[in-house]
Parts: sequence; structure tokens; C-alpha cells
Amino acid sequence: MGTKAFTVYAFIMLTLFGCQKDIKIKQLPSENQLSIECILYPGKVPQVYLSTSIAFFDRNTSPSQLFARNASVSVTGSSTDVLVMDSAFDSFRCRWVPFYKGVIPAQAGQSYLLKVTYNGKSYSATTTISQPKTVISSTSYAPSFHDVYGDHEGVIVNFEDYPGKENFYRYRMNRVADSSVYGGSNLGSIHSICTNGALFFISETGRSVFFDKGVDGQNLKIVVEPAFTHQQDDTGYIFIESIDKNSAEFYDNLDKQKLAQFNPFIEPVFIKTKIEGCIGVFGSAVVSDSVLFVYPE
Repeated sequence: MGTKAFTVYAFIMLTLFGCQKDIKIKQLPSENQLSIECILYPGKVPQVYLSTSIAFFDRNTSPSQLFARNASVSVTGSSTDVLVMDSAFDSFRCRWVPFYKGVIPAQAGQSYLLKVTYNGKSYSATTTISQPKTVISSTSYAPSFHDVYGDHEGVIVNFEDYPGKENFYRYRMNRVADSSVYGGSNLGSIHSICTNGALFFISETGRSVFFDKGVDGQNLKIVVEPAFTHQQDDTGYIFIESIDKNSAEFYDNLDKQKLAQFNPFIEPVFIKTKIEGCIGVFGSAVVSDSVLFVYPE
């Protein structure tokens, strides 16, 4: 072997094997921070999700393990609703999801104050349910569309923007599923392992927030990648949520933060809280009437 060839060979070997090194990362102590999430819907009682942050390598990641128990939670409109601990079973992930639940349904046109006291600290935020109700004009299906995540199928929703004000929208689909249904690209290979083929309800809220900036009063079209797998003739019901500005900014920022995790060429995004002293948002949404959707393939 010539000197030049040997040098190239040695460089390749060093590149392949010389840069490998096992590193033990010492977990530093971290201070737990409270997370609050609540969106009020007219006609629905308040549900407030309280959880505590954990260290990056902590193994306690389920909603029950992170739930902030023994907090004092109230939502005040024309009267005060004192919320109590409750939970619902997530049949898709086979786990209980705890939250604080009220008994007084929210009303459109009313302002609300959220108060939370936990571990000696108090947090508060306000919202007003003043968003217009959107009307879906049509839906369709795209077997392939491209976005920053690659090539996907998509559900297309057309609706008219309410003119004369700043509006923010989210997509939602409600449907029934069984254990043969898997999560889409954002949920990996997750599927139900506890329902044994029985039907259960799932509600899919779109990751992205849509703004009407520059298209005020126009017909809007959004394309959303389904979060769950499906088969031909599977049905669901589509809604468009009109959300308040605080919620729109929070969830849009959260979406950008998730995007930065998957794309090394995107500048990291820090989540901007909408509730002082903690991480989270207290907002409201007005939901459109549902439209039946049938998957054509």
C-alpha cells in the first residue's frame, strides 16, 4: 500500500472509530414549575389541567405522575365555580388523565377570571369569550401534500373568515376508533393496547394555528395531516375552533418549538407563557357546527 493510500485509509479509520466516546451526563437538580392549561368553551364546564415540570431525564412522564394535586382552582364569571379533582380515561394511550373540573358551563360573551393556588403560590389570568362562530363551507381530501415535515396526506377544510377583526383558528376532528388505529407521524407507532378491538372516542386537535392576517373576510382553506391512521370509508366530524389571541400565540409558539426539535436548521424557540409565574395559557374558543367527513381511501 502506497503512502498516500495508507494516509487516506488511516484517516477513514480515525473518522469511523476515533470520534466515538461514551459520555455520562450528570443530572443536575431542577426546580419544579407549574403548568396550567385551560380553554373555555360555551356550554361546557371548565376543565383545568395542572401539572408540574420535571428534569429532562426523569422517568415520571405520565399525566397522573405529573398532576398537581391539592391545588385550589376557581373560575369566576357572573358567579364563582370552585373546581374539584376529576379524571378521564384515555383509551388510545390506555392511561388516566387527571384535571380539575367545574360544574357551571361557560357562556359566550362573558369574561372569566382563573385563580390557582398551589404550594403557597397564586396564579391568575383572564379571558373573554367573544370570538365569532365559523361556518365550514366544504371539506375534501388530498392524498399527498408537502409541508416542512415532508409529504403527507391531508384533510382540506374550507371556511369563511369573519371580516373586520383579527381571527385565529384551529382544526378538530372527532371520530371513533378501535385498537387497529395507530397514531400518525406525530404520534409514532402508538395504538390502544387495552380496548381489545372495542370502539372508543378520540378527538384530534390540529397542531397548527391559522391566522387571518392579510386575508380578512376571505374564504380560507387549510390542509391538515391526520393525527391517526384510517381506512377507506372511515368517518369523522370536523370542526373549526375560533380561539382567542392569547391561546393562538401560545399554541403557535408551542408548534414552532416542536418544529425546532425536529429540524436542526431552525432557530430554537422558547415557549412564552400567558400566565405570569408559571407555564401555560387560559383562553377560550367558539366551535363551529360539525361537518361529516368520510375518508375516500
